[in-house]
Amino acid sequence: MSMVKIFIEAESLNVPESKFLDSILKHIGITHDKYELMPTGGYKNLMDSTETPNVELLRANTDSGGKNLVVFDADTADNKGGFQKRKKELLARRDELCLDFDLFLWPDNNRDGDVEVLMEDIARKDLYPELFDCYGKYEHCISQRKNEEGNAFYHLPNRKNKLHTYFTSLPISKTKRDKAGRGAWLWDDANIWNLDAEVMKPIKDFLLNNIK
Repeated sequence: MSMVKIFIEAESLNVPESKFLDSILKHIGITHDKYELMPTGGYKNLMDSTETPNVELLRANTDSGGKNLVVFDADTADNKGGFQKRKKELLARRDELCLDFDLFLWPDNNRDGDVEVLMEDIARKDLYPELFDCYGKYEHCISQRKNEEGNAFYHLPNRKNKLHTYFTSLPISKTKRDKAGRGAWLWDDANIWNLDAEVMKPIKDFLLNNIK
């Protein structure tokens, strides 16, 4: 049986992005024997050379009758990306190198952003509103201090750190919290994340349409 290889930006399989995608696939009934996650260590490792291992893996899978999917972050203008820009770059690279893959850009193949945007969208704010309210006040508070040049004095945590704080602050066992370091944020726990939220439809449809 031909294999679907899903190329992701993650550094390894033991990070939240990888575990999240695995959980989505399981949630929609796609079993592990039908796909393999392929961490690339960043989108530039698909972009910056004609001879990277990732390019060779894409070609080899196509040659063996397999299917390739690329699931990367759209990013934003702040890190020289954005949905339209990143899509154009990756598809141009695909055509330039005569590669074969279908592309999905987090969070929903339409907006600027990254996988953490979708993760935050499906966090159960309805069950734990205080966590997000308090975190927002914390971010606002520390952003008020400026240095002599008028720039922010403190470094604001990124969205990934915010989600880590959300998960590790929940009233769950220490054993479960300790798994956070390996990206196992209990994605299939409906009291923590809502994998059935409407915002999940684009990634679910993409996967179901491409993995039979």
